[in-house]
Amino acid sequence: MNKTFYIIDDHDLLRRGTISYLEASSDWKSAGDAKDGEKALSELENFAKEDNLPAIIICDLNFYGKNTGSNLIEEIRALYPKQKIIAYSMFSGPFLVQNTIDRGANGYISKNSDSEVLLLGMEKVLEGETFIQDGIRQKLESYNSVLDALTVREKEVIDLLLNNLSNSQIAERLNIKKRAVENYISSIYEKTDINDRKTLIKKFGEER
Repeated sequence: MNKTFYIIDDHDLLRRGTISYLEASSDWKSAGDAKDGEKALSELENFAKEDNLPAIIICDLNFYGKNTGSNLIEEIRALYPKQKIIAYSMFSGPFLVQNTIDRGANGYISKNSDSEVLLLGMEKVLEGETFIQDGIRQKLESYNSVLDALTVREKEVIDLLLNNLSNSQIAERLNIKKRAVENYISSIYEKTDINDRKTLIKKFGEER
């Protein structure tokens, strides 16, 4: 069985440390690494030409370059539909996690977790499962239960709100009046039992 991995992360020490740990602690072998999306896409193209893509790509979500984070995962998924990808990030807000899974990640693991969790996730994803580590998964389930209670328009509003857009920016993006946005947000607060934007972002998004 192919048990190779490829890491995309702009932190040199973390990238090298992760490679060393995985190779020393398991039968996984590194197929290579990159600190940006451009190099990763170039090397993946070469792997594909030789029919030798890595079993799993481990991808950070926050690094410099043209192709980063969830956008890079989405592009890799489009180019290589069967490729298995794990998002490996310092951030774990439910909105970000769901967005990353929707864009093509097969797993989501926090860099704050124990190293053994990454190994477990790699094995599960290799077997064809979607792996979201405990803690993150529970928050995601709570977030999705909230979404189930929202209307289609309210979902659009909360997505933009969790992307830190202002009411005016949301109104412009959705081509509706600012007053309508305020009404939708009031309804979201009522349905989530949350009374302010900061708390909503803290619970479901990523504070910036």
